[in-house]
Amino acid sequence: MKLKVRNHGLYMLGVFSYVISLSPFLGVNALRALVLLPIVAYTLPVLEKIQPKFMTMKVGHSDVLLAVIAGLPYVLLWPSPYLLVPGALLAATLLFYYFRNTLWGNVLGTTFIASLSFLWALFAENGFLLPSAYWTLYVFTGAVYVEYKIPHRRLKAWVVRASWLSSVLVLSTLSVNYPILLLTLVEPSIRFLFPGQKLGSMKEIATLGRKGARRDALFLVILVSLSMLSHMLR
Repeated sequence: MKLKVRNHGLYMLGVFSYVISLSPFLGVNALRALVLLPIVAYTLPVLEKIQPKFMTMKVGHSDVLLAVIAGLPYVLLWPSPYLLVPGALLAATLLFYYFRNTLWGNVLGTTFIASLSFLWALFAENGFLLPSAYWTLYVFTGAVYVEYKIPHRRLKAWVVRASWLSSVLVLSTLSVNYPILLLTLVEPSIRFLFPGQKLGSMKEIATLGRKGARRDALFLVILVSLSMLSHMLR
């Protein structure tokens, strides 16, 4: 498979998800984390190649073969219930694409990539999966936010707010023993609860993407730092 990077956002999301999967880097099997690297390095180009084809449901035999090969390493995690998280997201993504609903197909497809951090964490024997939950729900609302900003999308601001409030509720429940992690949600809460107006034109998408990348990096740094701190304080 010839590698020609076009979707830089996908690769950044994949790399960030890998980092999250190892957080807080305590008790992680270093050898398995290294073995995971080529798996991630294969998975991301495959996703970049087949995603546009699944979006239009014009999938060839070679695309299916690439997807099957990419999924083989995760069979080793069976019968972990966490396989259901990316599994359900992938199934929902394909379903939305099948019915030509690219808006929610894109949202859930992006969230699917973030949710792979659960499986990568398990592969690296990282038992602390809370950062993956934070990351997955953050990416989900971030994807909703981006779709809302696109001028021609018929998506209301309240959907962004509802997505984030639901995510905060879930994360607050999961963080009873690690309340310090909730500080990670401060900046995204300001952004998602007050999403502002839609973009004036599609030309502004690139600027929105660059700003989003910086905010994603900030979220990552804060989440990883607080994850490490929470373990040091216990």
